[in-house]
Parts: sequence; structure tokens; C-alpha cells
Amino acid sequence: MKYVDYKAKQQKEFDKLPMKAAFGDKQFEEMMAEWGLTTSKEDLEKVCSIGAGAYCLKEDKHLFIEFAERSVKDDEEFYSNDENLKDALIYEFGNHECGYTWEFENGITALGFTVKEFLSDKRKAKVFAEARKEYIDKLEG
Repeated sequence: MKYVDYKAKQQKEFDKLPMKAAFGDKQFEEMMAEWGLTTSKEDLEKVCSIGAGAYCLKEDKHLFIEFAERSVKDDEEFYSNDENLKDALIYEFGNHECGYTWEFENGITALGFTVKEFLSDKRKAKVFAEARKEYIDKLEG
């Protein structure tokens, strides 16, 4: 599976999670009303923030935790394959305009790794070098 397909599959799964977003008091009240709730203290205890202005019902929080845990395991499995890792790096090099900035480390951080952690792993460092070379070669056409 190509990286773009893998990420689309993850995004499709994420999009099914029961969450809503609010970025102000009025939107928050509207969001609560969509759940059939008010901003009473009792109803507020039924909702939890999941960050970045997103909320879910406390009864659904486990779905987000399960998704996050599954995603970590899926990522580890996906990136354990050299071709998958190379494809992901090349995609992220393009996504982060590394051909203009020459800051190829942005491709590493986009995959959720620290540069130090990633490049200290011999396999990953080798794949990074191959991906960077392949990306540059394509730019030079």
C-alpha cells in the first residue's frame, strides 16, 4: 500500500469518530445543542475536550483512545517496511517543499519522529538517505 493510500485509510477511519468542534461560546452552545445538551454544569460533565477545539461525549472517549493506540501500532508496522518508509519520506519531502528549503528533516518530523531518534537508527538513516537522493534526482529530472 502506498503512503498516500495508507494516510487516506487512517483519515477515513478518523473522520468516523463522533466529535464536534467549537471555537467560541456561541459555537460551543450550538455544538452542545446538537448533542441534545445545554451548558448546564450537569451537561458539561458529559463532554470532554480532545484538543484543538474538538470535543466528544465522555462515553465516546474510549473510541479516540482506541484509534490512537491502533494508529501507533499501524504506523510502526507500516514504517517497518523500507519501501513504505521511503515512500512516506518522499511524499512528506514534497508536502513540506524540501526541494525549495533543503530542510529534509521536516519529512522526518512529519512522520512523528524526532530527527535525532530517526537518524540514530541505522536502517531509518539509510532509508532517509535513499529517499532524499531519489527525491533530489526526480527534481533534477
